[in-house]
This record gives sequence, structure tokens and C-alpha cells, in this order.
Amino acid sequence: MFEKRAVVYDGLDCMADMKDPKYTQLTMMSQNEISWESQADYAKYTVYFGVVIIFISFLKHLYYRIRDYRYKSILVETTTKSTNTIFSLIDVLISYCRFVGYKQTPNYVQYWLSFPKSIGSTLFMMISILYLSCYCFVPHFWYRQCAGFGSPPLAIRAGMMSTALVPFTYVLSGKSNVISMLTGISYEKLNVFHQFVGVASFILGVVHTIPFVYQTKIEGGTSLLREYFTTDSYFVSGIPTLILMGLLCTLSKDWFRKHVYEIFWHLHWMMGIAFFGCLIWHIDYALGAQNYMWGALAFWATQLIYRILIKTCFRPNIMFLRSREATLSKVDDNTFELFIENVSDYKWKPGQHCYLRFKGLRILDNHPFSISSCSETHSGMKFLIVAKNGITKSQHKELNKNITMKKKVYIDGPYGGTFRDVNKFEKLVLLASGTGVTATIPFLTYMAQQHQLNTPESQNLKCINFIWVVRNEKDISWVSEELINCKKILGSKLQIDIRVVEFEKELSEMDKSADFEKSVTESFNFTELPINYGKPNIPQILTNLQSSLSIRNIFICSGSKSMQAQVSSKISKFQGLIFNNDLRNTDVEEIYLHNESFGW
Repeated sequence: MFEKRAVVYDGLDCMADMKDPKYTQLTMMSQNEISWESQADYAKYTVYFGVVIIFISFLKHLYYRIRDYRYKSILVETTTKSTNTIFSLIDVLISYCRFVGYKQTPNYVQYWLSFPKSIGSTLFMMISILYLSCYCFVPHFWYRQCAGFGSPPLAIRAGMMSTALVPFTYVLSGKSNVISMLTGISYEKLNVFHQFVGVASFILGVVHTIPFVYQTKIEGGTSLLREYFTTDSYFVSGIPTLILMGLLCTLSKDWFRKHVYEIFWHLHWMMGIAFFGCLIWHIDYALGAQNYMWGALAFWATQLIYRILIKTCFRPNIMFLRSREATLSKVDDNTFELFIENVSDYKWKPGQHCYLRFKGLRILDNHPFSISSCSETHSGMKFLIVAKNGITKSQHKELNKNITMKKKVYIDGPYGGTFRDVNKFEKLVLLASGTGVTATIPFLTYMAQQHQLNTPESQNLKCINFIWVVRNEKDISWVSEELINCKKILGSKLQIDIRVVEFEKELSEMDKSADFEKSVTESFNFTELPINYGKPNIPQILTNLQSSLSIRNIFICSGSKSMQAQVSSKISKFQGLIFNNDLRNTDVEEIYLHNESFGW
């Protein structure tokens, strides 16, 4: 066994000479250099950083609102470009930002570092990491010469910064939250930042812990460290707090959410409450850190109350605490339709989704489903659902015994969608794969409804491109009726492109040996809809649309990760039509991309 060596500073033993007057004098000198109270500022400026980011996003949201309103009022009177010099300059600046932001993060970076898909979000995270790291580690000194002079400055500032991030974590966790209201960014897209802020808070929590453990071990040995972990309230309360924070971060990773979503969801909210209580216990009113916790509680509670009273069955109306009757109909071997007729008290926008709870044994389980019907048609809420795991699989099993059945469901929503109004764009491009069409078809039916009513806003529309990739030909029946009706209403303004990847037709040996991915073997009308067979080349399809782009264009994509990645990369390149306008002689002012996904 090695004998523990005493830590000596200025001739004093840090443990044995704590009652020496000189020790007291050195303590005062250390505190004068970095006082205990001054370290509260680290939490304050961490909050300021977050507030500045939100404010910048708010300004962007406000600009879009003003821009859309101004475009609408001008376009009714003229077909010329609707910008002045200032707006043109801002449009070019935004196009540069989109050129970078729409690019995709390499897959290995997403997988190993849990970075988001877009370069824009990744760059924001890297800037935030740089700020937090520099603010935490650059100031010196990290440790005091003796533990008795006061807590290690590195530990205190890291702890205060970690606590200051907690309100953002809880605000970002809400389906209805104030950040979404200010920025126009829906909660499911903010979820990646909810995870990021949680991980940042956890890492700062680890940094907060290490100096206490290290300096105690160096000066007092393992015996003192053991004593602190059993008797000191800060050490005792810090253990469960750090463990819960680590579990919340770890169990939020894609694998857990994908394979055991219901288990993840229930564990997450229970551990979130437990973590909040443990952190209050650990803070113990030190440096006013409890104020950040009360702020987090106030925001979280307000958001929750709003959601309960506005979005759920607790809404104070005639359906208070009552379930809705839903009709489930089997569509094919793996898909079923859920239709709720009595929803006159609900209003939703294209692309939004609801969480559904089925009355019965699994009432605590819920899952998001895109609303595939349009609110403007007053035809009820329709959901197209592919049976996978959990509640969708159990409901489909019941349907195997019955072609249709009635179920009682509770609606929580609507949520999501885009804050941009598609009426403000001249060209609308809808891209989907598989059941992702449930997020794009409402936009099409909504625009058809506006066109049929001949509203002033509908006069803006020049063209809609509807692109849908399905695995099998039978999948087209999911929305074939809606597509045919929209085609009758919109006429030549609607261009439909349906791609069927797999089909049962016999191919000759020559066809089988051909470059099947780049060729279309057959194209004809099926149920009045144009269908192309063969695996589509999404970048090429988008390239073919480049020459038909109008002044203002919006692309809405809902489907597989690979499709969304290809679309994002291509729209990034399209931004050159805006910032290179003088070279290419185009009149394009905006090319906006909205991705719908439920990858959280």
C-alpha cells in the first residue's frame, strides 16, 4: 500500500492546518480572486446565449410572416417580382444560409456523434459547443490551492451552466411550447435540440463532479471520499441526479426510440420528473440556482396546461373527457385506415399530425399519425396507418378477424406542419414515399379546395407537382380517389408523377439485363392516374423541374430518410438560382423546403 502524501501550499498542510490564521488569510485571498458569488454569472450568460439564439430565430420567423403578407397583397395586383432592394438583399442572404443549411451531414457523423441530418443544425450545435466549452474551460484557475479555500471554480461554473440549460431542456420537450410559438419551428424538429441541450447539460454535470472527487481524493484520500459520499448532502444528492441525467440522454437515442418507443416514452417522463426533484435537492438554494429550476417548472407547467386544455380530451367543450368513435378499415395485408367523423370542433392545417390513444388496456400508449384528410373539406379526420410494432400492430391483428371495426380513441393534437402558407407560393412540389403521402396529400386537397372556391389566394398558384414513390401498385389505392378528384379540379395545374418500384409483370431477359434504375420500362394510365414503373432517380426528377421553377417555390417532402437526404441536397443546389440570379438571369426569389418526418 502506498502512503498518502500530504498536499502542502505555502508551507501549510491543506488538511492538517485548516485552523491556522495564515490558512484563513489564504482563503480570503483565494476568494477575493474568484469569489463564490461571482460564479453565478456563468449561469446568467449561458441563458443569455440561448435567448439570443431564440431571438434571431424569432426575427427570421417574423420576416417570413411579413414577406408572405406583402407578397400576397402585391401579387393580386401584378405578376411582376414582388421585392424591393432590401428584400432582395435579404432573400440572397437567406439563400446562402439555405445553400449551407440544407446540405446533409455524413451518415457516419449522424450515427456516431448523434448530430442532426442537416449541416445547418450541425453547425449551430458546433457553435454552441464551442461557446459552452470556451466559457467553461478558458477562465482560470480551475482548482483552488487547497479544497478548504472553497469549491473548485471549474466545478461551480460547470454546475451553474448545467443548471442554466435545464429550463431550455424542459421547454423544448413540450409538444406545445413557447419556442415553437416564437420561431415557427414545430416541436418534432426542435426535438433534436432538446436532446442536444440535455446532453450538454449532462456533460457539464460530469465536469461539475470531477473536480470535487479529484481534489477530495488528492487531499483526503479514499477514506475522506468515502465519508463524503455517505454523509455530505451535496455528494449524496449529486449521485442520483447525475445517473438520472445520464439515463435520460442514453435512452433517448434513436435505437431505443425506434425499437421500444412506448417503453422509452413512459420511462422518459417518469425519469424527467425524478431528475427535476433530485436536482432541486442537490442545488439546495446555492447561488440562486433554484430560480432556474422554478423558471423551468413555470414554463413546463404552463405549456402542459395549455396542451391539456387546448389539445386533448380535457378541452372545455361538449366532448370533455369523452372519447371519439373511430372506424378502422383494413386496406391491405399491412395497412389500415382510421376515420373519425365527429371532429367538427377541431381545426387543423395540412401536414399536421395527432397523437391517438385507444380506449382499453393500452390507453397509456399513444403514437403520432399524420392527418391525411383536409380540414377544409369537413369530411372528418382520416389516418392511413402501416402496422409496425406496438399499438399499430395490435390493432391490425384485430382487423385480420374483421374487415372493419369500431374503436374509441382520444385525440391529442393537432401538432406540427409548416408555418408557411402554401397559398403564398406560385409553385408547390409535393414529394412522398410510401405512407409519407399522408403528410403531402392534405396540401394537395387543400389547394384544390381553394382553387374550387376561387379564393383570391388561389390566383397565385401556377403549378403543383405531385411526386409519389410506392413499393407496390396496390398502394396507389390509398389515395387514388383524392388524386383523381384533385386532377379534375386543378386540371393542367396539377402534374402527377407516381413511381412504382416493384411490380409483378414478366420482364424479358433484355429488360432484366438493362440499367433498370435509370430506365422506365412502362408508363400508362391506371385508374386515370399516370404511373411509371422502376426505381426513381429523385435528383434527376428534381433537376427536370428546375426549368419550371417560378418566382416563389415551396418543396414539401415526407418519406424515407434517403429521399429526404436527396431532396435536401438538391434544394441546396437550387439556391444558386437566387444568389447567382445575375449570372443565370432567373426571377426566382425563394426556394423553401419543408421536411415532414417522425424520426424522434
